[in-house]
Amino acid sequence: MTRDEWRNYICCVLTVREEFDPGNPAMVQNLVNQVLGAGVWLDQQQENRTKAVAIAAGREFFNQDPKIIQFVMENPVDRVTYGDLRMIRAEFEDLMQLSMAAGTIKHPIAYETYVDETFAKNARAATISL
Repeated sequence: MTRDEWRNYICCVLTVREEFDPGNPAMVQNLVNQVLGAGVWLDQQQENRTKAVAIAAGREFFNQDPKIIQFVMENPVDRVTYGDLRMIRAEFEDLMQLSMAAGTIKHPIAYETYVDETFAKNARAATISL
């Protein structure tokens, strides 16, 4: 697994197109709060992950065999984590260097150009009730 080689790698990122923020920052904050709330809910107890697998496996979402999603959620148990929405500057800088070395970008992108920390700093986990 990637984390065996790079312990704090950037695995997943919630990205919102720039035009949504100036137009409706409350909507973006609500989205961040919901994602954080879902992570807290998933991490609270195994039963919640089992419920999430049943929902995610359905035709309207991933349309996958629930056993596959369950396996990914549990092997190892901490493969999928949900609670930390922060982008860490040092990890971002590492990713920029790797991207330049791989040729996927020609020059580094400034952290402040790519990341708006406002939403993560103001995040409050929404209550998830299923």
